[in-house]
Amino acid sequence: MAEGFPWFTPDGYRRILERALELGYRIQCFRDFLPGRDAPRLLLRHDLDHSIRAALVSADTETRLGVCSTYFVQVECSFYNLLSAESRVLIAELVSGGHEIGLHFSAGRYRGEQGARRWRLDLALLEDLAGHSIHSASQHLPSSTERFDPGDLIRREAYREPFMGKEMGYISDSLMAWRQATPLEWIEERRSFQFLTHPMTWSRQVNDLDQALDLAVAEEVQQLRAELARTRTLYHDLLAARERLDAEFRRSRG
Repeated sequence: MAEGFPWFTPDGYRRILERALELGYRIQCFRDFLPGRDAPRLLLRHDLDHSIRAALVSADTETRLGVCSTYFVQVECSFYNLLSAESRVLIAELVSGGHEIGLHFSAGRYRGEQGARRWRLDLALLEDLAGHSIHSASQHLPSSTERFDPGDLIRREAYREPFMGKEMGYISDSLMAWRQATPLEWIEERRSFQFLTHPMTWSRQVNDLDQALDLAVAEEVQQLRAELARTRTLYHDLLAARERLDAEFRRSRG
């Protein structure tokens, strides 16, 4: 089945999940995860490093198949603005599909005397956006940055037991290069594992990592240009109506 398989496409992602369901997998997010041996587990996780928008493609597939996953979101990201009006709408759409929002964090932000305070504030921000408590977190680039253990600051951390280890394997598509095996290989073996994807590389067919990055950045630029055009029109309209609007404002303030 893996030969000629459409990796890194929406169709490929759907077929991975469908095959797991055919073989009796329990597909779960971190919020709902319960270890067990009655059926193999597929723990679904997505790290949103460069695009929130791309997550809607995988989320829609999951919702249609009746499964949930955890979307780990960065509060400080150079590629998307978590606080933009669009990002708020996108997060709400993910949640409305039954999915979990978690914190995708860079370790350096939480070191030092203010670390625990920043952590609590970031969780509060995500809770405001998601409309639910945040109990799950995953570290960004854990194999190439200093390990950070949040300890009692979070209930479910992606690299702790029971989410990976003896009972649960781990497969990541990081940098579009599989670690250890492909998900289909382990699914055919009916192994339980945590499956990490980056939706940017699955939301459309891409040939390589550079193309995926270019498309993600181009989408963000396009959205920013559209917002600039709306703002430009608004400002010109306000300027044309300034005299009337200022008079109405003064009257409203007595």
